[in-house]
Amino acid sequence: MSQISQYDGRVGMAGGISDLTSVFADRTRAEVCDALMDGCAWTPTELRHAVGVSAPAMSSCLGHLQDAGVVIAIRQGKHRYYRLSSRQAADAIETLGCMSGCRLEPKVGYRKVRADARLRRARTCYRHIAGHLGVAIADAMIDKGLIAVNDGGFSLTKDGKSWFAANIFESTRPKLSTSPCVKACLDWTERRPHLSGTYGAAMCSRLLEIGAVTRYEPRRALKVTQAGRAWFADSLGFDTSSMD
Repeated sequence: MSQISQYDGRVGMAGGISDLTSVFADRTRAEVCDALMDGCAWTPTELRHAVGVSAPAMSSCLGHLQDAGVVIAIRQGKHRYYRLSSRQAADAIETLGCMSGCRLEPKVGYRKVRADARLRRARTCYRHIAGHLGVAIADAMIDKGLIAVNDGGFSLTKDGKSWFAANIFESTRPKLSTSPCVKACLDWTERRPHLSGTYGAAMCSRLLEIGAVTRYEPRRALKVTQAGRAWFADSLGFDTSSMD
């Protein structure tokens, strides 16, 4: 029997889905992926301390994730850094988070509770803003007619293009990309969409640049600054005092 005749002609994703999800089945690997959702590159030592495992365990963990194409390694001088391999990898992790639900874990200390509250208020989801702040941004942009909702997804309106040009890009045009300029990303804590896509990432980058939001602890968390309160009020017309 030839090799081709051993198959019935069907093309399916089952094998690939099974292989990929088995990568996330390990708790340590899942926690590393969660940490890397801040969009930054981490050293193995930083990841080891964040997750709480030994150096050999982290080395094995990163090896599995790299073999699966979920993370990539970047060498900078004597150091090696790891980050998520792509926007698709981040989407897969966020989708799994939404499907699994937010489960309360027993025996957490005060610092853990505070950290969880900060992540729910505002955090990075790969390279855009998520949490209550991210959803509030999307809602405000819909109310102002800057983005439209189509079949559960987002599209940029003519007014939205002008708004981004004036408030985010200023005189610098975004680089051409095959990715959607705006996209609805289901938020795993709010269970409603926040803004992603290339323009969503540009907004996050710009707000960090001008100090409207700053990185917080834990590392994915964001904090709205006093300047940020004024920016959101002037540019999108909503109050962020509850998100400090």
